Amino acid sequence: MKKIALLAALCVGAWYYFVGGRTLDEKMVRAYYDQSAHALYKRDAELMCKQLSSKAIIQDETVMNGQTQRSTLNHDQQCEAFKASMQMFEQIGDRMGGILTIEFEFHIDSIEIEPGRKSAKVKGTSLLKMGETVMQFSSTFNEQIVREMGQMKLLRSDQRTVVRMAGGRGMSQSDFFSK
Repeated sequence: MKKIALLAALCVGAWYYFVGGRTLDEKMVRAYYDQSAHALYKRDAELMCKQLSSKAIIQDETVMNGQTQRSTLNHDQQCEAFKASMQMFEQIGDRMGGILTIEFEFHIDSIEIEPGRKSAKVKGTSLLKMGETVMQFSSTFNEQIVREMGQMKLLRSDQRTVVRMAGGRGMSQSDFFSK
């Protein structure tokens, strides 16, 4: 009897590893983005990193003050970028007297579940506001979400972000980025 129970447990485990733990649906994709927003509000870079596939490739184009910067990051580089962003948020907050509100909203334009339900292509937009109008990050994204070992992960992202900063209100861009 123990051998039958062990065999059944192994079969269930094998099915989950090879099939069940790797499929996804639209509800899971939406939950992934809700969790991402929650991690950003918590300013939790580690949680944000856990949402990346170990094979993640992030292609980013950022436009700020008329200058365009392009980068391609892997998992480790994106994790470092998350950490640097969270530190930047803290620095800006400190310079604003410890009061920094963060508003984040995203809109998913489309979710295309791939045949076999192992990945989804997601197109959307997001807007991150810091201190109402002090700094805004407006992004468009095309991403591929996969499920690895029961976890939703970002495998690929192509994004374009436009950064806007308020001027003439007692603080300048150099106030935020000087050391």
